[in-house]
Amino acid sequence: MRVIERSPIGGDGGANSITDRATGIWRFGWSWDQDIQAQSVLVRILGDVLDNTYTMISNVALPRFSLPVPLVLVGPTGVRTIYTSAVKGIFRVKGENWYKLAEKDKRYKIHRPNLVRRTELMSRAIIDYLGENGIYLDDPEAVLFFAQPGVHIDAPESPIRLLHVDGVTGYAATFNEEKTVLDAMEIHHVVELLTKSKPSRVKSNESFGSLKPPSDVVGYGDFKLKVWQWILLFILAVFMLITVIVTAVIIVGST
Repeated sequence: MRVIERSPIGGDGGANSITDRATGIWRFGWSWDQDIQAQSVLVRILGDVLDNTYTMISNVALPRFSLPVPLVLVGPTGVRTIYTSAVKGIFRVKGENWYKLAEKDKRYKIHRPNLVRRTELMSRAIIDYLGENGIYLDDPEAVLFFAQPGVHIDAPESPIRLLHVDGVTGYAATFNEEKTVLDAMEIHHVVELLTKSKPSRVKSNESFGSLKPPSDVVGYGDFKLKVWQWILLFILAVFMLITVIVTAVIIVGST
């Protein structure tokens, strides 16, 4: 399997740097770095099973979409959009809702982000982007991959494929039973489109909430941040203020 790695920030080529990871955590949340590492787990396993007729592209940036798509697998049997996650725990899929079992009261509660819904949106965004560029695909497959072996999902009617780490090899083996839907030239064209795609810059009059999935930002005008980012900024501001006060006291006391 060929692998094309893209930076998760900005969509440019290249491996993930420390700066990329720090920026990714700031923009997309604390789980970003762990989810990026989950990508390498899946790529490593599939790389031992699939031949070079398949190409895996990481961190595909798309116009009008606020998050890069973690992985897109392109091959003779079609295009698969894959969201990778390092979450732990017991979850449930019911309708369009995503629940997690709370450890304290042992009850399922709505959990954010909704990984099933997010994976669906990313799959649709990939198909729409390819359609806008002349590649029309039917029945796209959206895959939600869990890198942690202890994850349990109660999902009798999941709208997407839920893939656990111990089921990757068997999943890849089923490709041999599927019909060919893309020839070599079409695969090359799809890979080229997804490798060169770039995110749209948010315009000054465009709401972050209009991008999918929702960013849950708070602020005024162009200066909008997520709640946890505001909290972190507040903590840093308090720390800086305390540092200035302590420094001033030390200077005054020494004179």
